[in-house]
Amino acid sequence: MFFSRLAQLFELLEKTSSRLEMTSMISDFISETPNELLPTVLLFLRGRVFPLWSEKELGIGDKLMIKAISGITSSSELEVEENIRIKGDIGLAAEELLLKKTQTTLFTEKLTVEKVHTNLVKLADLSGKKSQERKIGYISEMLSMGEPLEGRYLVRLILEQLRLGVGEGTVRDAIASVFDVDADLVERGRSLRCDLGEVAMIARIDGNKGLKEISMEPGRPIEVMLAQKAENIDEVLKKSNPSVFEIKYDGIRVQIHKGGDGIFLYTRRLENVTKQFPEIVSVAKEKIKSKSAIVEGELVAILSREDRHPRPFQNLSKRIKSEYRITELVEQIPVEVNLFDILYLDGRDLSGEGFLRRRKLLENVVEGVDNFRLSEYIISGDASEADVFYRKAIELGHEGIMAKNPDAPYQAGSRVGYMYKLKHVMETLDLVVVGATWGEGRRAHWMSSFLLALLDRDSGDYLTVGRMATGLSDEQFREITSLLKPLVLNQVGKEVEIKPEVVLEVAYNEIQESSKYGSGFALRFPRLVRIRYDKGVDDADSLERLRNLISQ
Repeated sequence: MFFSRLAQLFELLEKTSSRLEMTSMISDFISETPNELLPTVLLFLRGRVFPLWSEKELGIGDKLMIKAISGITSSSELEVEENIRIKGDIGLAAEELLLKKTQTTLFTEKLTVEKVHTNLVKLADLSGKKSQERKIGYISEMLSMGEPLEGRYLVRLILEQLRLGVGEGTVRDAIASVFDVDADLVERGRSLRCDLGEVAMIARIDGNKGLKEISMEPGRPIEVMLAQKAENIDEVLKKSNPSVFEIKYDGIRVQIHKGGDGIFLYTRRLENVTKQFPEIVSVAKEKIKSKSAIVEGELVAILSREDRHPRPFQNLSKRIKSEYRITELVEQIPVEVNLFDILYLDGRDLSGEGFLRRRKLLENVVEGVDNFRLSEYIISGDASEADVFYRKAIELGHEGIMAKNPDAPYQAGSRVGYMYKLKHVMETLDLVVVGATWGEGRRAHWMSSFLLALLDRDSGDYLTVGRMATGLSDEQFREITSLLKPLVLNQVGKEVEIKPEVVLEVAYNEIQESSKYGSGFALRFPRLVRIRYDKGVDDADSLERLRNLISQ
């Protein structure tokens, strides 16, 4: 398949804001896409080269791309940078420079989707000496083979800046429409496999029957079931009496997969953090008494083995981010896992079982020890008893409690009424940083005002909801700036556009209607709670949730 066909689709999608039109366009396109290219095309449509759970990364930044564009168009790097400044987009700049290029095209063959995918896989595998030069070589080869329009989207794809406004829901509905299958089954498959391309292949070949047979697989992360917020214990007990009340540990949610001799740890954003926690890998291998299993729990950084009070979240983030000094950090920042669910056991998908049944299986399968524990819980229909347990959780230094329906199945990727969280602090929002402003005076080297956005789950767009500029320490300004610097897409004066990647947990005084921001609302006095290293942009809060908070 020629890449020009995909580029033309991208251009059409970029010009429409109608979700129905987008769904129709994508349906028509994938109906003509051969089986072997379907996974690749669907990944490219979402602006990705690899599935979310893959450890492969392209690792291409603007500077390297500018070098490639400069070389292929015979323009100086300064000319490329000036063109980007004028156009406000590196893809559009590349397209214009490719139109103006005077050098003879190096290739007569046309660029194909297969060629793009092959080159990008090779590019991701490069490391060591001269890898940068070889990466430029692969990019230059593709730009030489493609037309200017293809160059626009190729550059954006490589830089993960495609931004077509195509959300997961749009692609899901397109798959359901073209292959005449149940959209709910497509969504279920996506949550269990985390790869719409693979799910589309199953839908095309085996229809609803094949989708129903999709199951979990150790070593392949799944999307977690999400909790809803409850105001108080009485509210929970009206929906499920009795309920299972668990401590809401102040850490990060992890899936631990055991398959044969292999142990794998994944965060809720599907990151593989196995290497960062060797002590958990070792104990899991010994204390999960089965050949294969997928268990779920909360990973918490603690003060010490004797004092299990949680450390500040930043301590845990340090361990997650570090791929070096691992042995040293194991000693400096001890952690423990508190397990609360089992989803898969020796070939059996347990998601259809009730929670209490799964919990009893977990207790039979896992031998709890010092740093590999079963979470504390009670079963009660008495609000007073639940409140005593809640206060115990707070005294231990944790966030509050979880309340679960004892008979509920596990719905991966869904925020259903089976699980509720009760926290002792006001409800916060997880927001994506999409812009910033450079500071002045002693803060001139830091970004000191951050434009925050919600996620529109249908379109994949980011809807601004306010700026956060006060209440941060110098250390926090420095830390956030270091995270955002590599993500700068465009700068005009002191204002910078940021690639959506960093998620911040934000508190606020109230939510007001406002035409100033894309969401139609503005946060009053937003302030930083913490950087959510454990969350990706797909975990950010939505406009729907913001409206729910307003209506409460």
